[in-house]
Amino acid sequence: MPNVPVRLARYAPCDPASRELPEGIPEVERWTGSTDADGRSTFPVPVGCYHFGMTPPPGSDPVPEGMHTLFVTTDGESVTGSLRFQNPAPTSNCDPQSIAGDLDLADYQRNATATVRECDGTWAVIAWDVPGDSQRIVWRAAASWTTYVIFPHNRCWTQAKTDGAPDMLERYFTAC
Repeated sequence: MPNVPVRLARYAPCDPASRELPEGIPEVERWTGSTDADGRSTFPVPVGCYHFGMTPPPGSDPVPEGMHTLFVTTDGESVTGSLRFQNPAPTSNCDPQSIAGDLDLADYQRNATATVRECDGTWAVIAWDVPGDSQRIVWRAAASWTTYVIFPHNRCWTQAKTDGAPDMLERYFTAC
């Protein structure tokens, strides 16, 4: 799931080869981040014993699992941990839930159903089933969606085109 706040903590002293994280040993380092559009987060870390977790996004349905641990036994080793959700996986970069999860929305929109009307993977037209005009054009920048314009607007097509908007969106802009 994209945009999930995640954390990773190293505990010491601990022998990662034992693949056991004993209770009562102190946390000595912590890393935080968020998952990318593919639901992944990467932390380059030293050899050690780790506990990882997340802050589930509102409306998500994480699988109730016990303590999540990882053990890095050699320098440069790549290990993978999973935080699972019972939510259906997004079907594409144009998934309305994924797009809406990145946007700064009013509470009434967060609880409404979003529909993506047009999308090329980096630009989209999205609207919510709420009274009034909730439509906006969004674009994907730095692995997250952000609002480009909220309707109504008076942005010129020449400016939008310069900013990288695809031709399929021309009808949403003023010709000036």
